[in-house]
Amino acid sequence: MIKTFGKRIAAMVVASAVVAGVTVTYGIPNIKYKEIKSSEPVVMTVNGDEIHMDEFRAYLKYNKSYMENMLSYYGMDDTIWSDPTMGEMMVGQLFESANQQAIEIHTVKQEFEKLGLKLSREEREQAQQEKMDTIEQMGGQELFEQWLQSIGYNDTMYDNTIAISKYANAIQDAYYGDNGTKTNTQAIVDKFNETYLCAKHILVQSIDGSGNPLTGDALAAAQSKAQEALEKVKAGEDFDTLIAQYNEDPGMEMYPEGYVFTEGEMVDEFYQGTKALEPGQTSTELVESGYGWHIIQREPLTAEQLNDTIREQLVQEITGQSFVDEIQNLMSEVDVQYTDTYGEKTYDNLMQILGDSTTENTEDAAPSEDAAQQEQAAE
Repeated sequence: MIKTFGKRIAAMVVASAVVAGVTVTYGIPNIKYKEIKSSEPVVMTVNGDEIHMDEFRAYLKYNKSYMENMLSYYGMDDTIWSDPTMGEMMVGQLFESANQQAIEIHTVKQEFEKLGLKLSREEREQAQQEKMDTIEQMGGQELFEQWLQSIGYNDTMYDNTIAISKYANAIQDAYYGDNGTKTNTQAIVDKFNETYLCAKHILVQSIDGSGNPLTGDALAAAQSKAQEALEKVKAGEDFDTLIAQYNEDPGMEMYPEGYVFTEGEMVDEFYQGTKALEPGQTSTELVESGYGWHIIQREPLTAEQLNDTIREQLVQEITGQSFVDEIQNLMSEVDVQYTDTYGEKTYDNLMQILGDSTTENTEDAAPSEDAAQQEQAAE
C-alpha cells in the first residue's frame, strides 16, 4: 500500500514533472539514502547531519520552480522576487520551504535508521525497473538528466527523494502495521468495520434542478415513482437493474459498488437508514430526506474499501494523531543549527546562492569493495 505521507514526499518531485509536462512513475535503483559528498560549505545541520550548500541550493531551486508555477497560474511572473513589497515575503517563504524540506528528509531518514528498518530486495528491484521506465518515458538518459537539472536536482538527489518516500512508508508500517508500535492493522480493520457502512440506493428526488422543493402534481408524481420502485424491490427484482431504471442520484454511476461512509458524511436519514439494515438487506420502506426518497441496499464492507484516506482517518481516531502529525512532532524535536554560510533571507542572497558561480557538485564516491560485500550480505 502506498502511504499518504510517502506520497506527499514523492509529490515534491512529481509536481515538478507536471511543470515539465511529463507524467511518470518514480522509482530508484538499490533504494537507499546516499550521503551527498560535497566540497561546498555546510549550510545547516539536522541532528548533526550536515547539509551542504549544493543540497540546500537544490531545495531552494525546486521550491522556487514550484512557486513560480503557482504564480504563473495567477498571471504573475518571476519579477515578483525583486519586488520591494511582495519579494521580501516570497523570498522568506522560499527559504522556509527549503528549510522544512531539508529537515523533513533528514528527520525521516534518521527515524528509519533509529527503528532499524530495512527495505526488501523485491522493493528495490521493482523500483529499479520503475526508474528505467521513467527514463524511457522521458526520452532517454540525457533528457532525464536535463529535467533533473531544471528542478535543481542531480541523480543522487532524485534517488534520495524517492528513497525517503519509501522510508516514510516503512515507518508508517512500523507504527501502524501488523505489529505496530502505536496501533496495528487488526485494530484499524476492526475500527473500520465498526464505524463505516457501505450502501447502494435508489433516489427519487423531491427537489428540482435548482434545489427547490417540488410541489403539487410534480411532487405527487415523484412520490408515486419512488413507491413503484419500492414495490419492485420488495417483489425481488434485481436491485442494480432498478437503480438504472429509477435512480436520480448521478453519484451512483461513480460508485457502482456503493458508497463507503461513516457518520456525518451523508445526510443523517441516509446514514440511519443504512445503519438500521444488516449487510445484504434492503429497506422495505421509503427513507425520506431533504433530497427525496431513498431505497437503500446495505452492502458488506471489503478489505479493498479500506483505502489510504480512510486508514489515516481511523489511525487518527485510534491514536489521536495522524502520521503527518507524528512526523511533524519528530521534526519539531530535532536540533537544527545554521552556519554563517546560510546568510540572510534576502533576494540578493538567494540570487547569489542560485548563481552558477556558486555551484560545485561532486559525485558520490564509489563504495569500497568491503562496503559492497557488506551491503550484499545485508540483503
